[in-house]
Amino acid sequence: MSVEYLKRAAKTPQTESDVARNVAGDMLADIERRGETAVREYAQKLDQWSGEIIVAPDAIERRTQDIATSIKRDIEFATQQVRRFADAQRESLREFSIELQPGLIAGQRLVPVNVAGCYVPTGRYAHIASAYMSVATAKAAGVPTIIACSTPYKGEGIHPHVLYAMKVAGADIIMTLGGVQAMAAMAFGLFTGTPAGSMCWPVPQRWR
Repeated sequence: MSVEYLKRAAKTPQTESDVARNVAGDMLADIERRGETAVREYAQKLDQWSGEIIVAPDAIERRTQDIATSIKRDIEFATQQVRRFADAQRESLREFSIELQPGLIAGQRLVPVNVAGCYVPTGRYAHIASAYMSVATAKAAGVPTIIACSTPYKGEGIHPHVLYAMKVAGADIIMTLGGVQAMAAMAFGLFTGTPAGSMCWPVPQRWR
């Protein structure tokens, strides 16, 4: 029996995934070739952002100073819970070595990457939890340098709540960048001179 479609969607998840993959690939290649200039162009084109990429400490203080005390406390509390869990998780892992045969030694070492890049989505809403769930866990793992990126919010830089969460969680460098250009900047070490050896997204944890 043949199937006759009365109507078919012109776009499917597969076609859209292919398009997105090609666009992202072209952007990555362009950024790898042209560096920071390309990143700035994409930031302007896609997010209408032409301000400073790296958020200075005084800018962080200025952007977060008017956050309600109750919200700050909530962010600090949530960050502390994630950090406590991450610390306990880290302590549950251990280094060891064993001699399998005379002279044949195998083992496990726990060595954090030198630089971790943490991306915090901010579209219609500020994904505050993504900030402390990625940054705090990288900090607990002992990563020396943590770079955090988030999209400009309504043309005025990173959302203040996200910015505060990044700060409290322990981000060493914060950049106002979103999307592919943010990932590429962290991976290639643009604006910081320190390529990220690991890219972090929030990982769901099981709470009891």
